[in-house]
Amino acid sequence: MADHPPALRAEIAALKAELARVRDELAQARRTIQDLNLQLRRDASRPATR
Repeated sequence: MADHPPALRAEIAALKAELARVRDELAQARRTIQDLNLQLRRDASRPATR
């Protein structure tokens, strides 16, 4: 990367930071989906109350 112009190096660094942020958000979303799925399964296994 040392042979890239400074502006390109800065853009690459910014994109890497954005990628890390998106990966973190995706991991959090996956955890939320798993938690909600588990909650739905628990709720579905309970007998219906009227």
